[in-house]
Amino acid sequence: MRKDPSRAELTGPGLVEAARSGDPGARAALFGEYLPLVYNVVGRGLQGHADVDDVVQETMLRAMRALPLLREPERFRSWLVSIAIRQMQEQGRRSRAALARHRPVTDADGIPDDARAFADVALDRRALAEAGGDLLEAGRWLSDEERRTMALWWQETAGQLTRAEVAEALDLSAPHTAVRIQRMKARLSVAVGVLAAWRADPRCAGLDALAGGHRTDRSRTAARAATAATATTAGGRLLTRLDRHVKDCPRCGAAAAAWNSVDDLPIRIGALAVPAALAAAVPGLAAQHGAAGGLVSSLLSSFRHALGRIPVKAAAAAGGAGVTLAVVAGVTIHHLPPGPSAPDTARSPAATNGTPRRPGAAPSARTAPSPTPKTSPATYSGVATADYYVAPDGDDTAPGTLARPFATVTRAVSRARPGQTVAVRGGTYHPGTTISLAASGTRGHRITVSNYRAERPVFDGSRLPSGTGLFVLSGGHVTVRGLELDGTAGRPFVCDSCHDDVLARLVVHGNASTGLLLQGAGTQDNLVQDSDFYDNHESGSNGGHVDGVRFTAGSGTGNRVLGCRTYDNSGDGLDLSGFDGSVTIDRTWAFGNGVDRWGLADFSAGGSGFKLGGDAGLKVAPVVSDSAAWDNAGFGFTETGAAGTPRLTNDTAYRNGAAGFAFVTSAAVLQRDLALGNHPDDWLGTRTRHTANSWDRQGWTTAALNLTDPTSPTAGRGPDGRLPSTPFLSNTRDPSIGTTLTP
Repeated sequence: MRKDPSRAELTGPGLVEAARSGDPGARAALFGEYLPLVYNVVGRGLQGHADVDDVVQETMLRAMRALPLLREPERFRSWLVSIAIRQMQEQGRRSRAALARHRPVTDADGIPDDARAFADVALDRRALAEAGGDLLEAGRWLSDEERRTMALWWQETAGQLTRAEVAEALDLSAPHTAVRIQRMKARLSVAVGVLAAWRADPRCAGLDALAGGHRTDRSRTAARAATAATATTAGGRLLTRLDRHVKDCPRCGAAAAAWNSVDDLPIRIGALAVPAALAAAVPGLAAQHGAAGGLVSSLLSSFRHALGRIPVKAAAAAGGAGVTLAVVAGVTIHHLPPGPSAPDTARSPAATNGTPRRPGAAPSARTAPSPTPKTSPATYSGVATADYYVAPDGDDTAPGTLARPFATVTRAVSRARPGQTVAVRGGTYHPGTTISLAASGTRGHRITVSNYRAERPVFDGSRLPSGTGLFVLSGGHVTVRGLELDGTAGRPFVCDSCHDDVLARLVVHGNASTGLLLQGAGTQDNLVQDSDFYDNHESGSNGGHVDGVRFTAGSGTGNRVLGCRTYDNSGDGLDLSGFDGSVTIDRTWAFGNGVDRWGLADFSAGGSGFKLGGDAGLKVAPVVSDSAAWDNAGFGFTETGAAGTPRLTNDTAYRNGAAGFAFVTSAAVLQRDLALGNHPDDWLGTRTRHTANSWDRQGWTTAALNLTDPTSPTAGRGPDGRLPSTPFLSNTRDPSIGTTLTP
């Protein structure tokens, strides 16, 4: 059957008007389009409760019945969300009433108390954290009203609702809505901080005692079922007591301070996917039933039939390895990003020259994100909304709005206050002076500088004088993410005595100095995450010993490098020489460093993968885990003369030009590490303690390694910023030894 051309062109208010007038095809199209929005608002608001399906179908049923009474078609979206909110409120009242009726006093002990439910939530922290579910965990401690507000705020940050629509759904004014959201976020921030302290290993005994100890051996399912009831007055009092302890306890406070703020938590969970059977039912029902009553009746029947066959799960979506994986009702839907462009040539051994490699395909500079299926609301790598905007064609005398953006990041950051966000539009910027990030946020109210949605801002530093920094960050509680830095004769990014900062999803390449330099006293509690540093070298010399990342000439604790790639630099991949303070490195790859790829005369850089010291007077204790170093001209992992106590666990060194693990002077602790194909595999001093490593056992050869597709580690990252997943360097003999490149 051919489509009605007039109906096919209907969108927005026109489609609503046609549906309101009784057109069954328009009704099917309208409710099919907005079903994912309702499913996400309800699913997030009810935290995956078993009643999600009932609330969704009741919302759609009531909306279909009331549609003819809607007088303003342009208000359809906020009107529909308002109905969903009312149904969520009704569900909450029913649940509380049922709990009061059916729970005898004698059975009360069978339901876990707040502390035990809290412990149970923490038991699943690894899986949830890998899925980016920190907000979901903490959200269990919000009240019903706060969770509904959180659900709407979540959709606003994803770009699915405007602030005006959120206000209308809550039946509040815009200023009151802002206050409601801020209160919810403040409560959420408290829960996130307490969770961070609870996760500390070992846990603070005082916090454990205050919470009532570990949960007893009860059903995890029962504990989860009771979690919704813990966010009551009693649960609120417990959370307040735990928060008071965290603030007063230095140990717990340090754990909480190291956690991201609510505004900066990576929301890696994608959209809740509507069950396929439910989504497919709408157009079929529209073709079968022309009358509104018949359509409603059949649609409700189909809802019950489809959802009755497919049980709804609680944690409904998880992102990982470049794939947004939505899991709802047993149906999985994969939304794959565009495939990365393959590098030109296969990897060569470290001794062979080659061309610097660029990661796989990235978003275009200034284009809107690709359309997403209607069953999945859009997600972005950057921020969806902001307080200030910057664009290549902006003007620093403008107000900094989306329509009239600033021209420079320096101007925007100077205006930003704690808790505010600066969105950087896509395109190429050519700054003539250093971009200064001197403003500071506060704990829980960070200043964020991020790319806008899926756009890609590139900062070309070629116009800066030699020796001038492109970005200099000296503030605290600042997040910088989603920026690309290229072509700088001086230092592309300097973190000068910065603290509590997050540098994420940065791409720093083609510069004549070290990609990221962290220096100065008080350089502490910083996180470098999901970033790439490659092809940095000084062409006018013998290579310039230009590193990917370097900590030097400074001090501080609590610094972390997670999920980064540093490769094809003329110097080292990551160098800690001269820095007085411990650094934690996890899931980070350093490869192809110290190799002449530019045809430089008298090249002599010879960099290593990870240089964990270099100053005999500094007794530091860096920690490296689940990381890999391969095809570097120098060592894979080394302390280069330091006298500290580095600890390396489950790391892999392969085919490096010098020793895979070189720890001669330090009291290093090496456990379950793997070294093959290096020269030699290990070079250890008498103070080194090593157990269960590949060289501690007989029979290990490179035949145990998966060496297929050596170009795959340079593939593009997914929308969530994670490293690409590849079997390269995994081993078939004992997977407990070494790392796997499958984050």
